[in-house]
Amino acid sequence: MITAPRIVAVAGLLATTACSASRSDPAASATPVRLAPPDPVVTCSEWVSRAVADPEIGVERVPAAIAMQPAPFPKRLPDAAYNDGNAEVRIRVLVDTLGVADMSTFSVVKSTHPALTRSVRAAVAKWKFSPAEVGGCKVPRNFNWGAVQGGSKAGG
Repeated sequence: MITAPRIVAVAGLLATTACSASRSDPAASATPVRLAPPDPVVTCSEWVSRAVADPEIGVERVPAAIAMQPAPFPKRLPDAAYNDGNAEVRIRVLVDTLGVADMSTFSVVKSTHPALTRSVRAAVAKWKFSPAEVGGCKVPRNFNWGAVQGGSKAGG
């Protein structure tokens, strides 16, 4: 036996279902959104290729000397090494993914004396480095370094 309250409840359910079925779905009638394709995943080998092509590539971590042993400056420099009271050297060398300086790429940007240049070159060849990193990958990158040492000779 169907009671009046039950009929009202069933009728209300049918009315709600009929109303929601007659409404159009806003998501179905909306214009689809155009999405840009996702960036391709750059692999470590791709990062290395990019770094080989551009040794000054922008990275998240530049190469850094872990231990500067031996010291870059000799204990005694000739007086001629001092320019305006300072001995100065600036170098560039490629550090590979293993943290080793590629001495075939060693170049002197500035040096006040050949003895200083020889000392720095010999030292850098023995230094250990943390390699550059980009996108979580170790990449070869130039290591730019310079140092100035004040001397007892002033003014030239």
